[in-house]
Parts: sequence; structure tokens; C-alpha cells
Amino acid sequence: MDALSIAIEAAERTVAALPPDHSDRATLLNNLGICLVERFSLSSSMEDLDRAIEVADAAIDSTPQQHPDRPRYMDNLATRLGMRFGLIGSINDLNRAIDLVDMAVEVTPPGHLYRGRFLGNLAIWLCKRFEGIGSTDDLDRSIWAADMAVEALSGDASRRANYLSILGNCLGRRYQQTGSKDDLDRAISVAELSLGDPGQDAIHRAAYLNTLGLWLGERSDRTGSKVDLDRAVEVTDMAVEALPPEHPERVICLINLGKILGRRFEMTGSMSDLDRAVEVSDAGRQELPPNSPSQTACLNNLAMWLSRRFDRAGSMDDLNRAIQVAELALAVTASDHPERSVCLGTLGVCLGKRFDRTASMDDLDRAIEVESTAGEAIPTGHPFKASHWDALGVWLDRRFDRTNSMDDLNRAIEIGEMAVEATPLNHMDRASYLNNLGCYLDKRYERSGSLDDLTRSLSCFKEGWDCPGTPPSIRIRLALGAAETYASQSNWEESSQFLERAVELLPAVSPRSSAHNDKEHMLADFVGLASTAAAVALNAGRDAYHALKLLELGRGIITNLLMDMRGDISDLKQRHAGLADEFVSLRDELDSPADSPVTSAPSNGASSLESQAKRRREADQRFTELIAEIRAQPGFGSFFLPPTADQMMAAASLGPIIVVNLSSYRCDAFLVQLDGISVVELPDLTLEEAQRQAHGLHSHGSVGSFNMESLVEWLWDVICRPCLDVLGFKDAPSDDSWPRVWWIPTRYLSRLPLHAAGRHAAGSSSTDTVIDRVMSTYASSIKALIHGRRHTIRGHDTAEANSALLVAMRETPNLSAGGLLPFAADEADMLASLCPSLGLKPNMPPRRRDEVLARLKTCKIFHFAGHGQSDPTDPSRSCLLLEDWETNPLTAGALRDHRLQDNPPFFAYLSACSTGANESERFADEGVHLAHAFQLAGFRHVVGTLWRVSDRHSVHMARVLYETMQHEGVTDQAVCRGLHRAVRALRDGRIEMEWRDMNAALPRRGADIRDIVGCDEDAKPLYWVPYVHFGV
Repeated sequence: MDALSIAIEAAERTVAALPPDHSDRATLLNNLGICLVERFSLSSSMEDLDRAIEVADAAIDSTPQQHPDRPRYMDNLATRLGMRFGLIGSINDLNRAIDLVDMAVEVTPPGHLYRGRFLGNLAIWLCKRFEGIGSTDDLDRSIWAADMAVEALSGDASRRANYLSILGNCLGRRYQQTGSKDDLDRAISVAELSLGDPGQDAIHRAAYLNTLGLWLGERSDRTGSKVDLDRAVEVTDMAVEALPPEHPERVICLINLGKILGRRFEMTGSMSDLDRAVEVSDAGRQELPPNSPSQTACLNNLAMWLSRRFDRAGSMDDLNRAIQVAELALAVTASDHPERSVCLGTLGVCLGKRFDRTASMDDLDRAIEVESTAGEAIPTGHPFKASHWDALGVWLDRRFDRTNSMDDLNRAIEIGEMAVEATPLNHMDRASYLNNLGCYLDKRYERSGSLDDLTRSLSCFKEGWDCPGTPPSIRIRLALGAAETYASQSNWEESSQFLERAVELLPAVSPRSSAHNDKEHMLADFVGLASTAAAVALNAGRDAYHALKLLELGRGIITNLLMDMRGDISDLKQRHAGLADEFVSLRDELDSPADSPVTSAPSNGASSLESQAKRRREADQRFTELIAEIRAQPGFGSFFLPPTADQMMAAASLGPIIVVNLSSYRCDAFLVQLDGISVVELPDLTLEEAQRQAHGLHSHGSVGSFNMESLVEWLWDVICRPCLDVLGFKDAPSDDSWPRVWWIPTRYLSRLPLHAAGRHAAGSSSTDTVIDRVMSTYASSIKALIHGRRHTIRGHDTAEANSALLVAMRETPNLSAGGLLPFAADEADMLASLCPSLGLKPNMPPRRRDEVLARLKTCKIFHFAGHGQSDPTDPSRSCLLLEDWETNPLTAGALRDHRLQDNPPFFAYLSACSTGANESERFADEGVHLAHAFQLAGFRHVVGTLWRVSDRHSVHMARVLYETMQHEGVTDQAVCRGLHRAVRALRDGRIEMEWRDMNAALPRRGADIRDIVGCDEDAKPLYWVPYVHFGV
């Protein structure tokens, strides 16, 4: 820098000393300008750039009209004027730059060394002016100039690559203006050609990669191509990595990368993509030089992805920051800047979301105001106009919901129609706009009764369904809209067809390659779809098996994927060893946590993440192909397909299976028995009442402050008694030969105690209860039940395999009162004393996550006595509280990912609160809770709880169960029978009397923290109700 400054000072002195007509004056002025531009690139001093423009102007003035160097000096001045335009946005600078380079081209003959360079620069500045004022003439001329530049430089690979990249950008811009798919495809083709020279330096190659990534992302937006989007992320990542942190083009690449990652999150729901989109957008913001022209795009993208992260994680910090950043983007963007409307649109979306959370009408009114301003500011035909209209329609619809103003609804419909009309037939977003318009029209139909609105609404849903490239999540919403419309007219056949198609699409919403948390959140939007499909299928006259198969297909999607990968393939190994080996290899890739690579990857973080994600996507695709190949082999046609009717009936060999389906159209129980599958209509059961009961139980938070007797009597009357009566279970067994049933509840019912249903109050009939007629076990699906029975229990060949892993948390760090559970240690001691008679060796490990997980691999029984914590917003984070629960929790997600099927343990007893239920309705169909996670890990049986339980009763409940196993053996039947006996003993007061006798002989032990708060001892709360058994 010092040497450069000395050289500039010397050049200034030399130029000043020359007479105006000196023959070397122009050359020296040109050299001085080059030095000033170089110093400007290092210092960002506008004085240097302004002076470089002055001396370039002077160089031209000092050069005769016909001098061969004059066009080159004109091009130099044009380049510097273009640089200044980029910094301060003066259109006069840009206009003059175009005029100068235009003249340079005009006076330079074809074949001249510099003609290609002049044409390429003309293309750049014409494209810039198009971006500023929207003249299609400028855009067309820029493409002509770039084409001519490429042709002129056919023998110069390095410079030709640069102008190929420019041509790609110009073609891409014209696609954005006109929607021409041919332009977009050619933009990508020429961008690919620009990368053909292996000798390119890293800086130029990064620019070409960024251009390719930009237009691949655009094509993915247009067509819905996941392949294009994945490659866009890959090449843009490479562009960022090729540039040093201080390079000015790195910010452009970071902006583009953030945008593409965000798009992939929109398509796949990948939280890691969204986090990275926020991260790289924020990094770009921090690397921006002062007054950078990229400020607007960078801040706008950051605001957009922060708002999307709020949608996923619910953090108001993210949303409030998004609004602040969007406001800042507007503050730094001139009123006539072409990107200002985009910033207004982003702010409108963020304000609308805050209204959704806070119900602030000020936010909603302002969201509508800024979206209206944005839409009006965008010229007709601009590709972003439709998206702003669509957003405006959404917020007008929200205001209608709040105010019932038909003006708002009518305007939403009008705006929605404009959004659809402005979107090409094959554009990916058209389906989404049609879905929104269909919903608005349906609302107006409900208000007005206009059959025209109903017909148009249905047409929107059907047209959207047929749009090519529509993402599966949008197609499902469209199918739901069409199905609901048909159902409202009692056209059950058409409604059923759309719902079946929607159910079949659910696995596409959650591919195997996605992280489990991402799958859960993508599927949560469609909770209840399978139940609706099953109910409508029955209304359409389908048979019981057909409807039940829809339930099996559309619930427990993640479980089904894991069961397929973790299934028994011993037959395949024997008959087709090569296919089995590849199956295992792909399974190991896909059944590992998505953020934990199982094979080597590049050392830097971004490449490693993308490389791993790419491997998983490729493995997912190959896994699907492999399944098809396996099914083509003789005897493997049903490999990992949903269970057939015969297989379902065979699953009832140990007792009937009762699947209770809950929907707004009808409620039914599917009864699966050895000799058939039948349906029992449940006319007194409604979705609304089930929701009320579940919410009432949850909101009270405890049995003592909730009328539990009323709940279990209602369950008996509307569900359990009708089912048991049809099955012939009308009385208690005459001896100890208890029949057994499996319950598979859906939606809100998964949080309610079907096993405890009945009239238990004094004076009631002794057989008007479930537990006085049958033993109960729960399952998540029939397929899960079949899968669990195929795994044999762990052998007895080692001491470790016959161990009982006992973990008792008498105290839990950083809970109130130390999380004291006075009887937790007694529970573990009791089981340890019984272990020898059970053929087990007690093992009490350090009570930390990693130690417990490591020992699960070798134990036969796992018993936990302590606190459980349910997370309603992210059920995978529900956990058992060990000593390190705050820093390294033992979560449902960690257990689910802990694969034990090759040597499965037998039994897990979770003597903790809320381990067998999920409090969130959104995740009900996926059955994500701790007990289910232990089953997915490989445990054959799990005992858990639906809510908080009593510490002082837990030890006796466990004792009765384990004593049953002591007398009958460690068998499937003994687990269920043992819990059944314990529950009945606690209900009948036998355990309570034993506890009082023991307690009278013992000193006071301290607070009974697991006791259900609010319980009155004289009220005899139903402590026995929460205990549930999941198993085979």
C-alpha cells in the first residue's frame, strides 16, 4: 500500500509536469488511473475512485478520435463509472458507462483483440441498467452483446469462460422477466460451459460457480427439482469456500448460498439447512463493506430466514429480530431501488406472523399496508409480483377471520386471482397460489352459499393438484381441500379418491435421508389425515381392511421407515446374500443420525455437512431402488409392504386388536380377530368431545384436580364397552386366564387411558370396567406389533446379556427441592433383591447419559425410577432426567437412534412421569414419546405412564409386576399380567394398605414429589390409571 501510494504520487507529479499536448500524456494518465483503482480496491476510498474516473476522462480527451487506444480508454472509464454506480447508485454513471462502451464496440472491428472484452462489458452494464429500470430492450441487447463476446473469444478459454458466465446471468435475468424456460435452461448450460477450463484461478471459478448455483436454484423453484436444488447448494458452497474471507465477491456468494439453503429448507423441512441459511446470511451481513450495494439483499434474506426459523422453532427472539432486520433493510434502500418492494414484502410477512402469535391488529394492518405498497411498486410482468399478491391475499384473509369483513375476503379473492393469473402454468408456486385462492372461495361459499364459489373453489384445488412439479406438501393440502369440498356435498367416492392419493404422498414429505426431527415437523402439518381418509373410505363403501390399511399407511410414517430399515432380513441373507449386504450398507448410512457422519468427509464444516447430506440422499434413492429389486425376487413380493389382511388377522393370534379411529366425519373401532376384520360404529364418540376431554386432562395437569371418574366412565360408554361386548368379553374370567386385547388409539385418544375405562365407583357393577374383563396392551400400529414379534429376545449366553440395568434418581440436580423422590432408591433395591430369582444380575451404572446408553446394548431389563420430562413442542427432546440431563439429556430422539435390534433387550420399566404419551396433538400420528422410543430402539416390552405418578406407590407397582415375572418366568404374557395385577391391586386398595402398614413402621422420608399435586387423601384419587403397557 505504501509503495502503491508512492507510485501514485510520482505519477501525479509526472502528469502535472507534462504539457497538455504531450504524446505520452494519455498513456501516463491511463497508468495513473490503473494505480488509483488498485488502491481503491484495497482502501475502498471514494476519493481514489473519483480521481480514477477523472484521469480516465482526461486520458480520452488527450487521445485523438482515430487513435487505436481510444476505445480501450473509453472501456476503462466505463468500468470505473460502473463501479461507482454499484456503490452510490447514480443512473447517470451507468448511462454514461453504457454510452462509452457502446462507442468502443462500434469503432472496434470484428476480430480485434479487444472487441470481445468491450462486448462483454457492454453486456454487464446493460444488464445492470435492466435491473435498475426494467427495460427489456437493455436485457435483449445485453444477451446479444454477451453472445457476440463469447463468439469473439472462441480461442481464449480463460476470457471466454468469463463471458459465458455473463451470458448465463443475462439469460437468467430474462427468464426472471419473461418466464421463458428456454432462457433458463440455456443460462444453466452456458454457466456449466464456463467451468470447462481446468486452469481457471480460484477467484474466477468461484464467480462462475455462484452463477451456476443461482440459476439452478431458480430452475428448482420453477420445476420443483430436488436434484437441481441439491446441486445449487453444492456448487455455491464451493464458491464460498474458494474465496478468502476478505474478498468482496464472497458476500455475493454468501447471499446466494443463504437463499438456496432457505429454499431447500422450504422443500425438505431440513432444520440444518435453515440454521445454515441464517448463519451464512448473517455472516454475509457482517462481511459487508460500508455502503455496499449488496446490503439490501443480504439484510432481506436474513430477515426472511429468521422469520422461517420462528415458524419452525417458535422463538419470538427470531421473529422480533427478523422484523428489526427487515426494517433496517428498508432504511438502507432508496425509495426507487428495484429491491425495495422485496424488502416491503418480507417485512409484511414478518408482521403478519407476529399478529398470528400476539393478535396485534396493528401488526396485521401494517402487514397489509406494506404488502399493498410492495405489490403496487413492482412493474406488471415482474416475476415477484405474483408472490406479493399472494402474501397480501393471505393477510387480508387473516383479517377477515378476525373482523368478518366481507370486503377483506372479497379483496383476498380478487388479489388471489391476480396472483394465479400472473404465474406461468408450469411454475412451482402456481399450485400454492391456487390452494390459497380455493380456501378463500370456500370461505365465501360458507358465508354466501354461492354454488359458483363452491365450484370455483373445487376447480382451484383440482387444477393445483394437476400442476407439474408441485411439492408433495402442497399437493396434500390441495387434495384435502378437494376432498373436503366433495365431502360437503356427500360425494364420498371422489372425496375418498383424493384422500387416498394424499395418504400415499405422506412418505414423500419425509424422505429417509431427512433428520428425524425434520420428518416429525413436516408430518405434523398433516396430523389426522389418515384418520380422515379411513373414515371417508368407509362412507364411500370401502371394506374394513381397505380403510384400516389407509390408517396403517398414513400414521407412524417415521416408525414405518425405521422398521423397514431395522427389520428382520434373515431370509434375504440366506437366499440373496448380495442384496442383503447392500441393504445393510445402505441401512447403516440412513439409520444413523443425520448430523453424525458414518464415513469420512472433507475436513471443513460446510463441505462435510453437504457431503454427508449428499451421501444420504444418494443412499435414499438407491435404497428405494433396492427395495424394488428385492420385491422382484421370487417369494419377496411383499418385502416391507404394509401388512395384508391375512397378516393383520394373524397378528390377532394372541388376542384381538382394537383400532379406534377418530375423525370429524365418523368414529369407529376396527376389530381385528383371527377370523376377520370388522368395524364397530361409535356414534356417541365425537372428535370434539375427545379433544375436550384430552385438553381438560392436560390443562389440569394432575389427576387430583380433574374429574378422572367422569373421564373413564365416558371412555367406557362411548368406546370400550361397545368394543368388548362385540368381542364377547362381557364378564370377568372365572379363573386367572385373563384374555388380552391390544389398543391402537388415534389422535386425542392416544393421550387417554382406554385401559382404565369403566365404572369404578363404589356400588358399580364389578364387570363394567376394562380391567375387570381383559388385560390391555398398547401398540402404535399393527405393523409395529408384527415387527416387534419378529425379533427374538436376547439369549442367555453372557452375564451382560442377563443383566438388569437399574437407575434410580432419588435426587435430580437443579429441580425444585432437589427433585427428591424418597422411594426411587427403594424401587431399585427391591428389584436388585429379586434379580437372582429372575436369573438376572443387577447392574447399577453411573447415572449419566452415555454410561446408560452404553449398557443398554447388553442388558435384558432396564428399570428407571426418577423424573421424566415431556416436551410438547419437540417430542424427540422428551427425556429421562439423569445427573447430566441439563447438558447431555437422555432424549427420546437419542433412544430412537440407538439401534438394538440385532440383539434386542426384553423389557424397559419407566417408573417416571409422562413417558407413555405426547402432549401435542400435532405429533399424535407419529407416536413420539419415551416409551415408543424404547420400542424403536429394540425393547420388546415397555411400561410407561401417561402423566404424573405417585412416588410412594411406584415401588409397590413395580414389585407386583416383577414378582409375577418371578413366578411365571420372563415371558411376554408375564409382563402384561404383572402390570394388570399391579393396577388392579392399587385400584382395589391392596397396595395402599400395604404401604400404610410399611409407612407406620418407618421414619418420615421427606416430601413425596411424584405424588399428584392437589390430591385429597380421602378422595381416593385414581393413582393406578396412568400406568400403561406397550409390547408384543
